[in-house]
Amino acid sequence: MRLLGIAVLALVLVLPAVAAAPIAAKLTTSGPRPTVDQPWRYALTVRSARGAPLAAKVKLQLLLGRTVVGCWKGGAMVQCFSPDAGEWIAFRGKRTGVLRFPAPSVGVALTFQATVKASGQVRRLRAPVTVQAA
Repeated sequence: MRLLGIAVLALVLVLPAVAAAPIAAKLTTSGPRPTVDQPWRYALTVRSARGAPLAAKVKLQLLLGRTVVGCWKGGAMVQCFSPDAGEWIAFRGKRTGVLRFPAPSVGVALTFQATVKASGQVRRLRAPVTVQAA
């Protein structure tokens, strides 16, 4: 009985450590100065501490200061204003994508934000963007 108690205690101590195992999430882009109506690329990677690809989901948004002004819906970036706006996109290990910024965004200092959820953890990855005229 004492051995069973020790085993249960060991599980209680180990399970939170397993659940809280750190993840590595990274965002890369083709640069901070996209050109209007030209492809701008981004890549997200999510891996375990040991380097294994993880199942994850991401919500993509554009911020003006701290305000959401764009979000990913229906396969495109659309205008929206709620911090919760946008669709979750499931992926495993890596997701790449292309955005095209419209002419009204020229010269506006925006932030591309990817909110990643994996292994019970959340990471907000951000990249500054200022769109240039063609």
